Amino acid sequence: MNDSTRKEIEKWIQTWDQARFALDNVKLNELRASDYYSQNQVRLNEMLQYAFEHRQLRLSSSLIEQQKIFMKLNKWMK
Repeated sequence: MNDSTRKEIEKWIQTWDQARFALDNVKLNELRASDYYSQNQVRLNEMLQYAFEHRQLRLSSSLIEQQKIFMKLNKWMK
């Protein structure tokens, strides 16, 4: 890779890094707005309704499942 290509790539990296911070600030300001819920109520309600309709009944918690995996791993390592 020649020097001019490297400098061009570094310039693009810096540009996108600055854009990331600017976009993060825009998103934070949107989320902090006092009327955020009223502006997005329909979308939020649709997401909650989808989650409710596609929920899955689980007979155990993730913690219990994790403990079972660790117990199997412990037996395997001995």
